Amino acid sequence: MNVAFFNNYTRSQIDLIEYQVKHGPKVRLMVKRDDLIDPLISGNKWRKLKFNIEFALRNKKEGIATFGGAYSNHIAATASAGKRAGLKTIGFIRTHKIDSMNPTLAKAKDNGMKLVPLSRLEYKDRQNPEFINQLQQQYPNYFFVPEGGSNDLSEPGIKELANECLLQEGYRYIATPIGSGGTINGLMSAMPNIPLIGVAAVNDTPILDSISSRINKRSIIHTGSLFGGYAKFNDDLIDFCLDFFKQTGIPIEPIYSGKMFYALCNQRHLLGLADDDVVLAIHTGGLQGLEGFIQRKLLDNKQWETAISFFGKHQRLTFLVVLFAFQSQGLSQ
Repeated sequence: MNVAFFNNYTRSQIDLIEYQVKHGPKVRLMVKRDDLIDPLISGNKWRKLKFNIEFALRNKKEGIATFGGAYSNHIAATASAGKRAGLKTIGFIRTHKIDSMNPTLAKAKDNGMKLVPLSRLEYKDRQNPEFINQLQQQYPNYFFVPEGGSNDLSEPGIKELANECLLQEGYRYIATPIGSGGTINGLMSAMPNIPLIGVAAVNDTPILDSISSRINKRSIIHTGSLFGGYAKFNDDLIDFCLDFFKQTGIPIEPIYSGKMFYALCNQRHLLGLADDDVVLAIHTGGLQGLEGFIQRKLLDNKQWETAISFFGKHQRLTFLVVLFAFQSQGLSQ
């Protein structure tokens, strides 16, 4: 059991890009490429899981149990991290039946995760202490991590992200998508005086109200690019994601990163940004979910094949880097 793959990481790169808005200005952005850290433990999942994995190992837990939807980035990331760390994993999945054709769940199963289906009614209790206690009695030596990975142990990982951002100069705001709220909450704690832009990917009023009550006066919570709610999108957003990749070479998806970049490029007036304001945008990953949308025919495979190919090449490269790191560690002992 080890966390060498976490400790071998230094910091993710920052790309300076330009995007020409259709019938609009040319937007300059800095992009924090956390999507390149790892293809499955991607983006903010790497940040959130790092210290959860270390805690489970330090306390000699048998494994990690967590919750997620059938196409969850968090489920894919937890399964991969658990396998590499030598921990068993259990995923309680919001679905009536485990679909063997689902690419996210298939990868999680390949990485050793035990998949347990929960009905939508059962899944609503995922934060209920009594329900969690019942599950803990069934799996007594498992460390339970909440849906999305946001807990007290995720904050040190987000603090590391904040410290990396502070090393960079030349931007006015730092931007991040908002899902469970863990990333932006961690950034607020680590850098209370830095103006943030949080772009909501979910229409979760309690989460957004909680964030709004804590955020500094110069920061912005934006709900204008929800496109109908979580995992909702239209042709306008899809066209933007594809054009953004074509212009910048940075693949994004329409659930989290796509909505953030759409706001930063096409809705700058709603954010109060001047044309020359530079934003450091955190790419929080999530590209593994693209295959699920294609499988469900919600996205056109021909349109997205280049982005998927980019993701696949990076996945193979990362595997070789991780393998080399483990082999090097073994040779040095």
